[in-house]
Amino acid sequence: MDIRAILLVGPPGEGENAFRTPAETIAGTPISLFDVLGKPVFHRMVQQMSRWGVNAITVVSELSPASADWFQKPAGARHMEAGTEQLWRVAENVFAEQVHAGAEAVLALRVGPYLELNVDELIQFHCDQRNRVTQVVDGGGEALPVFVLSASRRNDAAYLFRHQLQAMRVPGSKYRLSGYCNRLRDAADLRRLAVDGLLENAAIPPAGRQVKPGVWVGDGARIQRGARLLAPAFIGRRSKVRSAAVVTRCSSVEHHSEVDCGTVIENSTLLPYTYVGAGLDANHAVLGLKRLTHLRRGVEVEISDPKLLSVRSSSAPMRTLASAVSLTGFLPLQLLRGLFSRNSAGREPSPSLPSCNPSELASEPGAGGEREFSTDLVVARRYGDQ
Repeated sequence: MDIRAILLVGPPGEGENAFRTPAETIAGTPISLFDVLGKPVFHRMVQQMSRWGVNAITVVSELSPASADWFQKPAGARHMEAGTEQLWRVAENVFAEQVHAGAEAVLALRVGPYLELNVDELIQFHCDQRNRVTQVVDGGGEALPVFVLSASRRNDAAYLFRHQLQAMRVPGSKYRLSGYCNRLRDAADLRRLAVDGLLENAAIPPAGRQVKPGVWVGDGARIQRGARLLAPAFIGRRSKVRSAAVVTRCSSVEHHSEVDCGTVIENSTLLPYTYVGAGLDANHAVLGLKRLTHLRRGVEVEISDPKLLSVRSSSAPMRTLASAVSLTGFLPLQLLRGLFSRNSAGREPSPSLPSCNPSELASEPGAGGEREFSTDLVVARRYGDQ
């Protein structure tokens, strides 16, 4: 059976022509355009449809300026750009072209949720129920933006596209999805998808090589000596993890990101091109686009200090230039410190912190018979292989 597909990718949208809810975006960019374990979500959908037996796939996109920066054309699919408010008209024309080319059924879906379904089973259900249009629903019966259209029902297809996948001309039986589904409504769903991929609960293998059990590293990633990667974890291509940094507990550092010295990334996701400053502790969060979303507290904070969190340039020459500028500013400073250090010959040594004998701490009584420690002490967290 000749089965073809239409994937619709668009901006958040506003007004009566909107088809994507703002809850499916981060900083105005559809979540499905971001990488998860090394590949954009909708690229994985395209790959899965090819494995499902779909003969031809057409991606129709209408992107906002912010979304366009993150859009990557998927391999194995034809790409068509739609003008402003022309997305649905172009999709209708693509459907007519596919039918003219011999398609017997067309799978139409909006790029938003990530799902894994058996296309053969879905098409068989569509034929058995003699539906003109079949809609897919999740395990709880909630509608998904996924439809099967019979090639002979052009009027029904036109009605569906003109109503932006929100209404069918003739209702039919609905197919209940039995496979994995993640609606990607917010940053928490994006984080959950990465965790499910690392734990093999979803069919999204990390795009990299497994350097040790449970740890994947993408091409060109640089892990400095002294950095620690504790399984399960993923480091994307061209990313940097600097000395004394720790990446642990299902964390995902996507491509061209950087974790600076001594920073701990625990149970968190770094979006592509994200820089996280030195000496920080990020846990249960999604970081990127100068934003930190804390998943346990359910709050999003915008951070303007580039020493804490910033966006790396997507241009390789600009990244190289930034590194060179940083280096030229660092080396002279170190030379001056060496020349004018108080520890130089003829200078008094700089005052050092008082030494601390552990036995004295244990024996010196404080309130309640125990030593009371100063609030200046730093609490250190140890990350092992647990």
